[in-house]
Amino acid sequence: MLSELEKNALALLKDKEYDKAAKIYAQLAVENPEDEKFLLAAANCYDLKGDKKVAVGLYKKALDINPNSFVALQNLATIFYELKKYSKTIEFATLALQCQANNFAALLNLGNAYYALEKNEEALKYYEETYKLNPNSYNVLLNLASTYYNLGKFPQAVELAQKAIDKRPMSADPYIVAGNALIELFRNEEATVFLKKASEIAPASAWLCNSIANMFQKMGDWKQCLHYTWKGFGLKQGHVNADDHINLAYILYEAVDDGQTDLVERYLQRWENLYPDNPIVHHACCALRRDQKVENMDLSYVRQLFDGFASSFDDILKDLNYNVPNLIAEKLRNNLKTKLFKKRRILDLGCGTGLCTEAMKKYFPNEEYYGVDVSEKMLERAERKNIYTALYADDMISFLENNEILFHAVMAGDVLTYVGNLKPIFRRLTGVLKINGWFCFSVSKNTIDASDYYLTPSGRFVHSLGYVRRLLKYYGFKAISIDEAVLRREGAREIQGYVILAQKEIEVIV
Repeated sequence: MLSELEKNALALLKDKEYDKAAKIYAQLAVENPEDEKFLLAAANCYDLKGDKKVAVGLYKKALDINPNSFVALQNLATIFYELKKYSKTIEFATLALQCQANNFAALLNLGNAYYALEKNEEALKYYEETYKLNPNSYNVLLNLASTYYNLGKFPQAVELAQKAIDKRPMSADPYIVAGNALIELFRNEEATVFLKKASEIAPASAWLCNSIANMFQKMGDWKQCLHYTWKGFGLKQGHVNADDHINLAYILYEAVDDGQTDLVERYLQRWENLYPDNPIVHHACCALRRDQKVENMDLSYVRQLFDGFASSFDDILKDLNYNVPNLIAEKLRNNLKTKLFKKRRILDLGCGTGLCTEAMKKYFPNEEYYGVDVSEKMLERAERKNIYTALYADDMISFLENNEILFHAVMAGDVLTYVGNLKPIFRRLTGVLKINGWFCFSVSKNTIDASDYYLTPSGRFVHSLGYVRRLLKYYGFKAISIDEAVLRREGAREIQGYVILAQKEIEVIV
């Protein structure tokens, strides 16, 4: 039987007087220290009023009383998902499942967390479990359709999206998923039907505009593609972020690559007028116009570019046949002799997620590896691999200027393509390498003109071999070997470049 205090708290809760209800539940929790239900009720009140931090604290106190409290575990998983702390969501949802196997809400939380982390295979596993429990849930059907799409399973995406449409025919999202999947299946007429319906339901959807733009891009209609791309960009208004700018830059680059220079110029002017001081916009516009006054990529551009790619970086490079780490590791394997040093220090410059060091560890597992990168999110991925002695979040110039460690070798795999003028890098490198130390790196080949370096519309730089040779000699390096190779693909094109091994011969005054 409920006490008067409990009745009062319930009445306040129904009236949405969450603060007053929470205070009563807190009082009851003090009076009943062995019963977690009052802490759970107080936490629920704070959760409802939006005070997530206090709610988390109270749920955790309830777990101190009862570590197997399913309500506390499941609600913590949900709150952490709302706070975008997905690893915590996974932790508590997993514990909740241990208390109640096959619980729909816990499985859904796990699927959502893995989906947010772009771990689609894991997300699919949990979404399929929720589908078995409730095949009529709209959210599950839409989540499954979206995950199938991300995994490239387009027929399944269409099928599940259609089922979601049957459940909620006036929701735009499943129409958009189905339309995108049909575009990938080159069924453009069918895609048009779904996307047209979505536009009737949600005419102001940026996601829909991007989907329509994607369809027109696949059809080769750049005028319509850029119209809808720009419309989707504009719909975000004050919510445009770095990823949005970078995505727009890539669409414009692909249009330029297809010969749409005059059309793209109109959008570049609009873009610059709206964001005159944005470094991403500035660099992209210079690159797309082939403005050769730019010497290097803006650091904020590079940081935001790779922060956005971090979660899927390794998979993307596999798809691009990226082989630079293996080529560098092979060169050092044949020259960095084991007998010379007991434990050598190797610097991975612009280390990203650690691909060069992973390749090197196959041959030299016991050395000390140090990584530096401007993108903290890339470094988070590298740290998970447990392959580095130390990692540094810094740009290359700053790190080389302030570093006090002498290295036996330095690797720079496909990182100098983001630098035009290589003099500052080479000048500082000579100060961090031991005499007879090795510098192994790649550069993309300048096949465009006779200049030392050239800023391409992709935003990356290509370099002439003569320029690189001169710099190496000037800063005390001897070029030991230079191999021309395909470094990666950009779209359908193979990017030619050089993998170069140099040895520091003399100390130079820098």
